[in-house]
Amino acid sequence: MEILEYARPRSTDEAFRLIREQHGTAIGGAAWLRTNTKTLALGVDLAGLGLEYVREAGDHIEIGAMTTYRELETSRPLKARFGALFEATVGHVVGIQLRNIITVGGTVAGRYGFSDLNTTLCALGARAVFHPGRAVDLADFIEKGAEGPFLLEKILLPASVRAAYQQMRISRNDFPILNTTSAWTGSGWRIAVGARPAAARLCREAMALLGNDPHPSDEKIVAAARAAARELQFGSDIRASAEYRRDILPVLIRRALTEVRG
Repeated sequence: MEILEYARPRSTDEAFRLIREQHGTAIGGAAWLRTNTKTLALGVDLAGLGLEYVREAGDHIEIGAMTTYRELETSRPLKARFGALFEATVGHVVGIQLRNIITVGGTVAGRYGFSDLNTTLCALGARAVFHPGRAVDLADFIEKGAEGPFLLEKILLPASVRAAYQQMRISRNDFPILNTTSAWTGSGWRIAVGARPAAARLCREAMALLGNDPHPSDEKIVAAARAAARELQFGSDIRASAEYRRDILPVLIRRALTEVRG
């Protein structure tokens, strides 16, 4: 990756102006961006804008776009609200050195198919907040993208969700063959699947089968897991075939649902 011009704005307003009016590209940790071979006319560094935080805000938790994976992994507020969920989701990503670089905003904005974090955020019912304060459903954004230039400021999480993450990898530090997170929101179930190898998607048919029962039977869990495998599309890559992904998904979803149900 080559950057022809570099800017370090002093405010989110300035950063958004550079992105919108001068076609700048936002730069967070650049862990994944730097693997791109294209040339950037203008790189807009978001460091120093105060977007590194995890904080409680009423019935929500706010996660700043520049928050790193390592900060998610070790966050006390996230641990108190979600147990080991975020440690399980991001704690295996390569090594601590890289987790100190990768940012939440970069992962979400990139809508990467291999992302474990995007899968968990979709299942939790997270909302993405874009400058200057426009909040959208994160699952919709991952699926459809954004119209025009944008600057992601933070992620909003409902603070009372129970969730569990499951994945399959060839080796601990490899990209996932498949990942999934199941969550009970207090009024219904959400199931997201990523690394298909495409980006995370909600399993709406499976969610509808589970309904609003916080303690679904084993039979209902099996039916929902099978429904998820039927409704999603899978692809093949160097890690696994589409058929293999489809076959292992029901097992991962059953494990996650059973863990949340207790």
